[in-house]
Amino acid sequence: MLSRKARAISTLSAIVFSLASGAAAEDFKSSKFLTYPADSQKSFINSSVVMASLIASENSRSQADCLNAWSAKHVGDGYQPVLDAMRRFLNHHPTGVVLAVLQKACGPFRYSPR
Repeated sequence: MLSRKARAISTLSAIVFSLASGAAAEDFKSSKFLTYPADSQKSFINSSVVMASLIASENSRSQADCLNAWSAKHVGDGYQPVLDAMRRFLNHHPTGVVLAVLQKACGPFRYSPR
């Protein structure tokens, strides 16, 4: 049986790879992502935030609460902090930028075994 930490890491890895898998073939970068319609951008970012929050809820209630509050604050503006970061890091994968912004806001996705 996997420890909580191992499950969290494997889950987060699966999420990142599943989001990136279709786009990896075309060298998906934030510069490309920013050409997508605003609704598509918002949906992608929202899915990433929800998944990160679900992982956090299994490991750190305070981080999950922070992510949920951050999402509620920024959903109305289309997650502007993420889009601003993508404009600064055009050559980075969008998923990496989303995770970096979330970690800056709510702390790293590192969990100790319970």
